Amino acid sequence: MVNFPLLPQFCYVVVKQTALAQGGRAAQFARQGDATAQRIVAAHQSHQQTLSVVRKTLKQHGIACTELNAKELNAKAKRQLARADFVVTVGGDGTVLNTSHCITEAVMVGVNSAPGDSVGHFCALTAATFAVRLPEYLAGRWRPTTLTRLAVTLDDRRLPELALNDVLIAHTCPAATTRYLINAGKIEEEHRSSGIWIATAAGSTAGIRSAGGRQQPRRSQKIQYRVRELYREVHGGVLRDYQLTHGFIAPDEVLTIASKMPDAWLYLDGARTAYR
Repeated sequence: MVNFPLLPQFCYVVVKQTALAQGGRAAQFARQGDATAQRIVAAHQSHQQTLSVVRKTLKQHGIACTELNAKELNAKAKRQLARADFVVTVGGDGTVLNTSHCITEAVMVGVNSAPGDSVGHFCALTAATFAVRLPEYLAGRWRPTTLTRLAVTLDDRRLPELALNDVLIAHTCPAATTRYLINAGKIEEEHRSSGIWIATAAGSTAGIRSAGGRQQPRRSQKIQYRVRELYREVHGGVLRDYQLTHGFIAPDEVLTIASKMPDAWLYLDGARTAYR
């Protein structure tokens, strides 16, 4: 439980590294004046301006923070974030999701550093609103929203990351069939599909929605699953009926997927965190 008023004791700012800062061909084209790559320059400039506002605002309120590069969340950085009580991410949703895998009970505020270029579903603030919202938070007038995350057990081992958005289980090759047994409650089925989405309520507007899923209230604790492109067998000229093509799992229930593939991947909140 968070008590107010509150001055964070262990504050960290996790900063995205822009495409221009990373270098590469796109950055090279942008520096050469290529018209199609100018958005990279604009996004970089917006990002730097936002970071400057975040630093200035935190300093004005007497909050000492340690900055971490979102591309370099190594073991030491993860230990630091695990003890944090206040985390600010400067970037987009990718920065929020990757950072969320490292924190336990810290309050996390996402600041979209380039609203014209970056997806910011999990970013409540921008450079224009951070200076207003931070003092409101410190005074207890702006309260955090608690979101449900998804715990995953792989081969009897609990994975260290909790999924804030979703989990995707699929064959290593996108063109290959994803084969598995799915179990929910007392029902078990064998499926052949292109994969299966499992999403939190906060992640219900992402990939699972594109696959036909339902958007859920953000504070819902239900977990939603949806099979992608299920192959339906035909028996006697009749399509087989499947019961576990989509549905919801309550917080105290378990959805089990048993892979029948020699080579498959499990993705947590995108491609950056994956297990075989």
